[in-house]
Amino acid sequence: MNSGSPSVTSVPKFAVFQWLQNVLLQNRFWWLWIFSSSLMHSLGAIASDSAVTETAMQTVDSSSTHNVNETNETLEIAKDQIETGEYEAAIRVAEREIGRTEAILGRYDIALVEPLVVLGDGLAGYGDYDNALNAYDRALHVTRVNAGLHDPKQVAVVYREANTHYAKGDIATANARHEYAYHILERNFDQQADEIALLPGTFVLADWYVKTYNIFMARTFYERARVLAKTHYGVGHPILIQALRGVANTYRLEKFAPADIPNIEDLVASRRKGSSTDLSRLPPTRINNFREGETALIEIVKMVLAQGDANIEEVALAKLDLADWYLLFQQNKRAQILYEDVWLSFDGGSSTDFIARELQYPKPIYLSLPQDPKTSSNATHVRTTKGVVELSFTVNERGSVIDLVTERAEPSGSDFLVRKQARKARYRPAFVDGKPIATPDVRLSHTFTYYPRPRSRGATSEPDR
Repeated sequence: MNSGSPSVTSVPKFAVFQWLQNVLLQNRFWWLWIFSSSLMHSLGAIASDSAVTETAMQTVDSSSTHNVNETNETLEIAKDQIETGEYEAAIRVAEREIGRTEAILGRYDIALVEPLVVLGDGLAGYGDYDNALNAYDRALHVTRVNAGLHDPKQVAVVYREANTHYAKGDIATANARHEYAYHILERNFDQQADEIALLPGTFVLADWYVKTYNIFMARTFYERARVLAKTHYGVGHPILIQALRGVANTYRLEKFAPADIPNIEDLVASRRKGSSTDLSRLPPTRINNFREGETALIEIVKMVLAQGDANIEEVALAKLDLADWYLLFQQNKRAQILYEDVWLSFDGGSSTDFIARELQYPKPIYLSLPQDPKTSSNATHVRTTKGVVELSFTVNERGSVIDLVTERAEPSGSDFLVRKQARKARYRPAFVDGKPIATPDVRLSHTFTYYPRPRSRGATSEPDR
């Protein structure tokens, strides 16, 4: 070892410590420079990464927007296909859009609701009611997950469920869904400031009750619609007139019931549940009150006459509704006064389109033909057969059907129920110079689908009733 060179081990530890301390004191910010350099490098990297991330996000957002727009356009095509009866094609489109939306957004995104509803509509149109209900149920679930248990957005889906249950023949469940939909609307729009939003749903429920011949409940809700419309829109508004026509129609249905009244057991089941509405808040229902219906129609005529911009045909149609009401209830003289007034309002010009459409030929104002015959346990379900009944008759000056003749009945004997209903029919008679006339050889054709009974040797096919 060279003695001239100091050994490392010969340097005192204290001296080393002292040297290090001096360096640190003289360069006390050395660590900050090092840290700043590292920090700037890191920030640069982060900024670079952020730029990449932002670019990626913009790409995703742009792609998502493109996908949403493409999905909307595709679903519109599917809706058009449903309108034209191309149900299978619409189903395939909806299923594809559901799969694509799930892959991008997951199984519970609100964007799934529309393709699920379109899928349900396609399946319902195709006749696959159970799977349609499954699609609607999932759409309902997704809506509730995103918007809440009682959000009114679900009502449109609930209506579809109701219509599908009705198509299946389950009137009680359909009734429950309609009433549940109205319950949801009431929960959201029960304050006076918001109650105007109840009007569309009130009409839907009232129309449903008419459809199922629950006419007293229907009247209750048409009355409620009348109160709401008068309060928020005022006298003469078309929505108020719509409500008044609904009220009058319920009185008309009491005397002139449709031929296709639903099964009595289903009606009892639905009516036993009643409505979710607090009926104590609604106007009382009157039974067999001819005057109430007449009053509603007179009120409509007055409202239309009071409108300065009402055209002559609007006034004439309101008067014809009242005249038909009188004719149905055998108030023939009062009906004749109104019919003649309408004729004269067109200056007796029988060549006008309105006169030709409304008064030149007999027009049925009550004609309720029978439904298709029902199937039974011994019906042949492999095929259905079209039947036809053709009748001729005279419509007299009072609108009654006389001189009824069966011109054609296939199969034989299928004209019995059609003749029965034709005898009950009432027509607005034809008019000449404002006066009613009898019209012979008026024709009525009724086609129906039926299930033939199993053929036996020598037997002819008859409808299964």
